Amino acid sequence: MYKLIATDMDGTLFNEKSIISPYSREVLRAAHQKGYKIVIATGRHHDDARRIVEDGLGIEAYKISANGASIYTPNDIRIAYNPIEEDLVRKLTSLKTPAEVYIHLYMGDKWYCDKDDVDSRIHQAMSGFMYDVVDYKTFDSFHDCTKMCFIARDAEGIEYMERTVEEMKDPRLSFFFTMARCFEAMDHKADKALALSEILKVENIDASEVVAFGDGMNDLNMLKLAGKGLVMGNAVEELKNSLPGNQIIGLNSQDSVARYIETHLL
Repeated sequence: MYKLIATDMDGTLFNEKSIISPYSREVLRAAHQKGYKIVIATGRHHDDARRIVEDGLGIEAYKISANGASIYTPNDIRIAYNPIEEDLVRKLTSLKTPAEVYIHLYMGDKWYCDKDDVDSRIHQAMSGFMYDVVDYKTFDSFHDCTKMCFIARDAEGIEYMERTVEEMKDPRLSFFFTMARCFEAMDHKADKALALSEILKVENIDASEVVAFGDGMNDLNMLKLAGKGLVMGNAVEELKNSLPGNQIIGLNSQDSVARYIETHLL
């Protein structure tokens, strides 16, 4: 018997318009009312995730944000926090990047970007949480940074990022591609599976009692941990290849998370 549902947001619970459909919202609410613990596990900033849970879902849920850098209880108490060490953030923000590579940074309750990344704005329809354009050279401190995200908008940018991932390896960093055009840097202890394990301890739930959904490599360990780890049909090929024995469900554009929950859990 399953007791907890953990789901990624972008490319998973979110549809192609980066919103939670009314149908998906009602199914998640029904699961919550039935007694399932709900965990939203995302790469997004905590304030972004909090607004989506409160306004978009209207339920009590745990929030794993910045891919596990922070964990918040349903009543918004932080129970875990793993920021990136400041020297690493300073080193990464000082890199000379091509014109079409955008450096996003989560620091404290703020989201920053080094230049206006218009394409990122379309993903904020549900929360309205938005970045400030800044010059990182003016920052005196990089304290309280939970995630950095490098997004490439052209082929030169992708080549640059692939090269940089190899050059910037550090045992203190968790550093990986989440999509073909995006790689993210977090503290090495920031991991959705580790964060989910902390929640399971609090709730006295075994990993075998978890159903989890994901589409990116940042979901890999969470899907491995769960008793039932479900891979989205639109997931990156690397994730599908890494979990050959896991069930692949439909696309995020088809409300496939909600359809699975309604069919198998309600």
